[in-house]
Amino acid sequence: MAKRSKNINMFLMDGEVTGKIKCTLSNWTGVIYKIPRIQLGDLKSRDEMKQSGIYFLFGRDEDKQKDVTYIGQATTRKNGEGVLLRIQEHTRDTHADYFNDVIILTTQNNSFGPTEISYLENKFTQLAKEAGRYIVKNGNVPNPDNVTEEKESELDEIIENTLMIIGTLGYRVFVPMTKKVSQDLTDNHSTYLYLKRKTKKSNKVIEATCERTTEGFVVLEGSQVEIKDSPYLPASLKEMRQNLIASQVIQDGVLKEKQLFSSPSYAAAFLLGMQTNGRTDWKDQDGRTLKELEETMDC
Repeated sequence: MAKRSKNINMFLMDGEVTGKIKCTLSNWTGVIYKIPRIQLGDLKSRDEMKQSGIYFLFGRDEDKQKDVTYIGQATTRKNGEGVLLRIQEHTRDTHADYFNDVIILTTQNNSFGPTEISYLENKFTQLAKEAGRYIVKNGNVPNPDNVTEEKESELDEIIENTLMIIGTLGYRVFVPMTKKVSQDLTDNHSTYLYLKRKTKKSNKVIEATCERTTEGFVVLEGSQVEIKDSPYLPASLKEMRQNLIASQVIQDGVLKEKQLFSSPSYAAAFLLGMQTNGRTDWKDQDGRTLKELEETMDC
């Protein structure tokens, strides 16, 4: 079934795209706020911030050069405070200095109870880990609690809307790099490309697979990697390869996790350890190069 179009209402609360943003949908009681860390205090007087809700902390792990998130929940406390106070507690934690942006999911009618937010926290954490784009700092996947099938259907709609809005705000934490459905390799429209090339540095044949997506080129796990660097390899790729070897994402010349690249040449250079023309290195199952495929593409 084709997905329906959606109209997202985004209110720039400061009149700036880098400031606070309030997001809503027609006929939906949910409300989502995107808040820079330094502006959290600006919202302390808003009633929604004193309600129960789910929050997402977004930042960057500079050592691993990877995006980071933490997903948490908060219920309304006896003192009348709620989700915002819980987030402000993180700002006083010396181990939580990684995040710069916060996204809060709550409702316009304060309808989230303990069961609802436990279910939502569980599902969001699972989805973020499955997508594999961000380091998810949650130690364990929280208990989902038991919900009726009617309530589950209602909460799954909230999840669907939240994923769409968070992605629209620029955080692809829940977006898998590749589609889960396996493709028929005999399909002329298959998005898989293959690389097979012998390198002079180690006299080794490197074989790899990537998938073209709307974001670029995703080198798939199981692809082989030439460990030795060419002296002319760009410094950014050298550093990336060294970091992935150190973190064991590359083990014994084999890639263990998907890697996304914006260009086919960078994807090929990452694998071969040298500068190269990815448009001729990557080929489809019939041996046609990416260059040939693009030049014969229907306009």
